[in-house]
Amino acid sequence: MEKGLDAYKLKIIALLFMILDHVHTHLWLYGSMPQWLSLVTRFVSPLFLYLMIEGFYHTRSRAKYLIRLSVAALIMLAGNVAINLYFHNVNPATGKYRYFTLTGPNNIFMTLALLFALVWCLENVKQHNHIIRSILIALIVAFLCLFSEGGIYMLPIAIIVWFFHEKKAFQCIGIGVYCLLLLVFTLVTFTGGCTLYSYLCFDNEWAMFLVIPFILLYNGKRGRNTAFSKYLFYVIYPVHIWIFVILNFMFNR
Repeated sequence: MEKGLDAYKLKIIALLFMILDHVHTHLWLYGSMPQWLSLVTRFVSPLFLYLMIEGFYHTRSRAKYLIRLSVAALIMLAGNVAINLYFHNVNPATGKYRYFTLTGPNNIFMTLALLFALVWCLENVKQHNHIIRSILIALIVAFLCLFSEGGIYMLPIAIIVWFFHEKKAFQCIGIGVYCLLLLVFTLVTFTGGCTLYSYLCFDNEWAMFLVIPFILLYNGKRGRNTAFSKYLFYVIYPVHIWIFVILNFMFNR
């Protein structure tokens, strides 16, 4: 029996925990489910990011991979905007649409597409290919991450995973140190108004260190390789988000 977990199995685990997290955030709105659920599911996004960077080094065509992510991001964006317009999801205080309320709540495809492009640029610089152009594009992409779901928090992880590619120990140490810094920042910015426990569960990016065990379990194998396994995430992610968001608008407003 092969030791560890392949990429397909890790994606299935991440997919299940992702759906659980979105049930918590989009249907129950932090009310009827334990607050700590937001912590135990925080490994999902960095795990998808980690596997994407692994895919970057093993894909037959980086261009096709980036196009696939970008098309998925645009489809997700169009669906999000359509739903928010239909339900008139405006700022209650001003009666106007805001960027994140109009384009959200989720679009991890956009974040992954931007970070894929960033890693590609960094790899070009490392290989001394189109250095100036790659640096300029990397800076633009890094700026755009500010406008993507979790992009500002995922960007350092992408750099760490890329820089220490094939060096799991250093990847895990880097992610651990980064998350420790996030935890310190979260504790320093706590000003009351709720319990520290609630604050840590809400401002929970520091818990991304929980991805470390999954990185260590990854055996470097792709696993199941079919059209179903390839496009499973591309279908389930937007469909379940849209269903949850619509149900939330219908029953929680």
